[in-house]
Amino acid sequence: MPSDNDKIELLVKRIKYAPSREWVNSYFELVKRIIKITGLDNDDPRLVMSLSPNSTGWRFPVTINNRYVVALRKKKENEQTKLYVGLIFTASAREIPQLRDSPDLGKWGQFRNLRGEDSDPPYFLRFGNFHELLYWLETSEQIYQSWSEALLAEVGRAKSSPYRKSHEPLMYKMAVDVNFRAEILDRVYTESKPGLGLLPEQIDEPQEFYEGASKSITVNAYERNPQARNACIEHYGAKCIICGFVFHEKYGEIGKGFIHVHHIKPLGEICAEYQVDPINDLCPVCPNCHAMLHMRKPPYSLNEIRAMLKR
Repeated sequence: MPSDNDKIELLVKRIKYAPSREWVNSYFELVKRIIKITGLDNDDPRLVMSLSPNSTGWRFPVTINNRYVVALRKKKENEQTKLYVGLIFTASAREIPQLRDSPDLGKWGQFRNLRGEDSDPPYFLRFGNFHELLYWLETSEQIYQSWSEALLAEVGRAKSSPYRKSHEPLMYKMAVDVNFRAEILDRVYTESKPGLGLLPEQIDEPQEFYEGASKSITVNAYERNPQARNACIEHYGAKCIICGFVFHEKYGEIGKGFIHVHHIKPLGEICAEYQVDPINDLCPVCPNCHAMLHMRKPPYSLNEIRAMLKR
């Protein structure tokens, strides 16, 4: 039987294929929300959180009784590798416009009916844009309700999961213990001491976008593509994705359209030109939240700053 150290090494190895620390932290924050909504603890026989991927390739899955409720998966499409997050929703999710019309939503996979189940079985939807999914869960009552109802329905289906032997307490700890999670992420991602200063991800000047063409000035800097900022704001709106602040609502016409844009991966860590996705790589934040994000290097995650606001 693998030791705890062996399991931690495997966990670190599994995390490395994820796109960023922010992404991994957001995933486990989502798992933490699932635990809170369902009220399941580490010893509950209905909960299964496994470390090793199964034969279908889903990683870090969370199962309640017989069904996945969240998992992530790498999939190669058109010569590119894409990371999907799968999440359970009620059958009524088909009628929600954001989900029905989303170009980033993968296959609508519907579970088979379980014995004694007299209603339409839920869906397990694959999202290619994780940040947009998190945004919808925060802002759309319909989407949140479909998700939470599906979770609670699975809790009530049985008293124990047939897959319970695959449960790994380490994964439960990764979700609920933020200090332990930070220690694991520190092993994967380079950390440095907190510091104050300029915001390196702020795009000073407001398709496929390229950033990172290094040029020599007083210090090594990176060219910012102004179209990336506009595309990001056009998608999310000029509203802070962390605290919801809208300058136009508070300051009137002078604040219309004003917002900072945060790079989830700091430009200073990129040494070659790279292709920027303004939806997945950028997000709108107010100056206050932006400053707090950069109180350490690498920056805090969006969810870490959200959690600080709620205290």
